[in-house]
Amino acid sequence: MKKPERELIQQERKRSRKPKKAKSETGPIGSFGILGRSLLIGGPLALVALVLATLFTPLLAIENISVSGTDRIAGATIEKSLESLISRPLTTVSETEITELLADFALIETFAIQAVPPHTLEIKIRERQPIVVIAKSGKNFLYDPAGVRIAEMDKKDKYPYLTIGTNDLDSPQFKTAVKVLLSLPLENYERVFSIEVSSSLTTTLTLRTSNIRVIWGGVNNPLLKAEVLDSLIATKLSRGVQIDLTSPNSPVVTYPR
Repeated sequence: MKKPERELIQQERKRSRKPKKAKSETGPIGSFGILGRSLLIGGPLALVALVLATLFTPLLAIENISVSGTDRIAGATIEKSLESLISRPLTTVSETEITELLADFALIETFAIQAVPPHTLEIKIRERQPIVVIAKSGKNFLYDPAGVRIAEMDKKDKYPYLTIGTNDLDSPQFKTAVKVLLSLPLENYERVFSIEVSSSLTTTLTLRTSNIRVIWGGVNNPLLKAEVLDSLIATKLSRGVQIDLTSPNSPVVTYPR
């Protein structure tokens, strides 16, 4: 091989051994790239602007307060107690604040709040429900299961009268009476004219129309006792009989003399 040819071959080999420059993986920024970067920067700024707008402008200011679920409490009275919330942004009103504003309404058991943009705040009230009647100072008052007095008894009210031998509504007797009444099926509860709880926590019920006395005993086996009572009533028992359900599997019926 001639010398010039050998030199040409050697030069070609040297060129082939040199590393090739890598092609750039990043080309010019296209329209989508610009849009993506704009959103990355502008998105958080827009969010901050929206939050500031809801806090410091009338954008979501309260103009209407709607109250529902009331029966014994006038809804307008509750709305008036919440007037201080008018013109406040919906996002700044807390449940704790509303609890403080409604603290004077003893008949409110629970409530739920719901913001209805752009300008309405809904308050859903759950009132305390009476369960017994207790006579005090010559008057009959309705009380709920927590021992909160609701109102004076009306002629149309058909709740059981309670006798527990104490004025302490935090007593075991009152709690036992509530447990028994709450455990009764609705049909049985509506039959009860009065309930009496002794110091030994033995419960006695008097039924409304038949004047049947039911020695209920303790708070155990309420559903079984209710079934046995229903079965005995279905036999057309005489007025004024006494039914002992202390042991519901062995009920005892005593007829008056």
